[in-house]
This record gives sequence, structure tokens and C-alpha cells, in this order.
Amino acid sequence: MPATPEALRAALGALPVTPETLRAALAALPLTIEEASVEVGSVCLPSYPDGPRPTSLLALRGAGVTGRAEHVGWSEAAHEAFRDRTLPRVPQGTWRLESWSAAVAGSIAESYDRAALEAAAIDLALHQQRTSLFDLVGCPPQPVRYVVSFGRVADPAGEARRQGDVELKVDADPAWDDATFSALAASGRVAVLDWKNTGTRADHERGHRILPDALVEDPCWELAPWSGELHRRLAADGPLGRADDVHRLPVRPVAANLKPARMGGILEMLAAAAACRARGIAVYVGGMFEVGVGRRQLQALAALLCPDGPNDVASIARSGETPSRRARIEVDGTAPGFGA
Repeated sequence: MPATPEALRAALGALPVTPETLRAALAALPLTIEEASVEVGSVCLPSYPDGPRPTSLLALRGAGVTGRAEHVGWSEAAHEAFRDRTLPRVPQGTWRLESWSAAVAGSIAESYDRAALEAAAIDLALHQQRTSLFDLVGCPPQPVRYVVSFGRVADPAGEARRQGDVELKVDADPAWDDATFSALAASGRVAVLDWKNTGTRADHERGHRILPDALVEDPCWELAPWSGELHRRLAADGPLGRADDVHRLPVRPVAANLKPARMGGILEMLAAAAACRARGIAVYVGGMFEVGVGRRQLQALAALLCPDGPNDVASIARSGETPSRRARIEVDGTAPGFGA
């Protein structure tokens, strides 16, 4: 990230496209849905801690084309419930995307279900219009800055070395001593230190003192305020489940990690991005272990909204694969659809 919050906030005025513009263009898309189906399965990921990662590939069809998206539920039961109970309730017929999404929100409570459905509907609508996300708003994609994230491990500096020459988002452990934080600092690649709402105020200040250029994501928000220096590096993630939550944060962070799956879809995420922009908060895009088309859709969003942020959208390698570690992620802006 840029070294100062002023640089972060200045970047808001140079966005490739504003979230308001993108949201309005998506909301107005015509959409015809005739059929819905889902394939439930799992994939083996070396980086996933709990065995094979459950996943679903959703397909919405209409007017001779198909829109696809990925469901990010954490359990097989969540994916089976999506297939067996949610999919039969998907509204069909001809709509505008915003009214269709409102109908979905009125009948489907689970945010991951709504997010998958809305992403597939966006992909379908763009295919039906024979256009891409980028042509829709007249803006080519920018190469995407990204970070590779990893959870709490016994040897974080060693894990950082194993990731190669990339920027990192590291889950911080309050039990780490100064030497551990210093070893991470020596790598010069930690962009985000994620506390996941753990640790004491002293822990947060110590981590920031040793890694002063890293964003401090999700310290214990009930412990606010912190020192002025740490406050100037604050980033919010976990508290942001919908756009209104931006206004409920106890302090104004310098940046926000926005996750469409948690927020129930792209339109709500864009509303949150607009709320952040109004408050002078920079944004970056985060993932929830999307492994296929969902990951590419996140990368496409980042290429429009926040190409220079520490986007947690790195490609995830499956077992036996070598992950791609380009300097930046190049997104195809020519093919119709969303996340082609």
C-alpha cells in the first residue's frame, strides 16, 4: 500500500471507475432466467486447513447463454442446502438485475446463497448483452496488485519465504514475540497484518511499531482508540457485512476489505464501496477461498475498483499445481461475461 493514509485517500479520486457508476450500470442490465442448476463437489487445496474445500458451480441459463458463479459455503451441508432448498426458489422470467436481486433478497436469507446467485445473474446478463464488465462502463481493466494470505503458523517468517517474492497478508498471533514480528518485517513484504479481532491494545501497538507500513486489519474494535500512528494504518474487514456497517465502525479506518460473498452480493458490496468513498476510506477486495470462477470475478472487480490496493485475490493452487505468482494479475477485459 502507499506509505501514507493521505496517499490512500488520494487514490479514491483516481479510481478507474466509481462504485456508484458500476453499480448503476449493473443494476440496469436486462436479465432473462429460464433455468438454474448447480454442481456440488470439493477440491483439494494445500492452503485449505480443514481437508478438501467444499465448492459449488452455479449455472443460470436464459436466451441461449449461461451465467456462472461459485458458492463459498464452508460445509457440504451448506452446499447441499443451496442445491436442494434455495435453487428451486430462484426467480425466473425477465427482469432488470436490481429488481431481480431485490426479489432474491426478499426470499433468500443466506448471504452466500444470494451472492452466488447475483454473481451468476451478472455473468448471464452480460452474456445476454454480449458485453463485458469493462465494456459496460467503458473502462479497460488495470493490472491488479494482490497479496498472498496465510493463517497463524508457528514460523511465519519461514512461511513468508516459502511464498516467494510476493506481498503478504499475515494473520497475526498475539503470542508472537518481538523477534517473530521483526523476522516478518525483514522480509519487506507484509502489506497487511490481520488480527482477526484478537490481541490487546499493547499487542496491536507492538506489531505496528515493528511493521509500521503494514495495514492493521481488524484489531479488537472494542479497544478503540489506538495511538494516532496506528490509527493511520487501520483497516476494517470482519465488521463489514453490509453497506450500512461502514457508518457503524467505532473509528474511521483508512481502508476497508470488502467481500461480496459476506455482503450477499456484488450490488451490496458496491454500495459499501460507495459509502467508503464518501467517508474517504480506500477499499480493497477480499476473497473467501473461492477456487474457480468466483476468484476470477473478484479479480475483475479489483481491476475496476481498486487495482492498486492489497487485494486478497491471489490465484489459489490446487493440489499438485504450482500457483501463478506474476507481479500483477492481468485480467481479460474483452470476453463477454463476468470473470471470463
